[in-house]
Amino acid sequence: MTEQQEDKLRKAFWVIGVGLVVIAFGIMLGGCSSIEVTAYRAVVGGKAALVDFRSHHPECAFDKVTGLSSIAQSACTVNNRLTSAKDALIDAVEIYCGGGVFEQGGPCNSPKKGMVGYQVAIDKLQAAVAYYNQTAADLKGVLR
Repeated sequence: MTEQQEDKLRKAFWVIGVGLVVIAFGIMLGGCSSIEVTAYRAVVGGKAALVDFRSHHPECAFDKVTGLSSIAQSACTVNNRLTSAKDALIDAVEIYCGGGVFEQGGPCNSPKKGMVGYQVAIDKLQAAVAYYNQTAADLKGVLR
């Protein structure tokens, strides 16, 4: 097989792989409410932004488990604020989706409309999403 044919084959596999990921993502979020999808996107986007940010600031000596830094520099403090907001959002999603099935990687077991605690759960998750988004917006200029 020539090098050009190998390149074409690699590209084809890449396109197929990306397509499968997109389809899987759509299926996974297909049964979710809009607040669940919004929270999921915020957590995934936040995690990606933080990983990238941390790679550019090794001087902060980030903890491998918590992602936090004890260094009192501006970049390190920004990381800590956004990490805390992301973690609060994750906690809110875990409470909203509660149950052993969700904790083991299963579907979200959110409260159903009309159930006791339904509105409180929705309000808490919306507040966590809003807090994360506001924190990210406040720190956007610093995150690079």
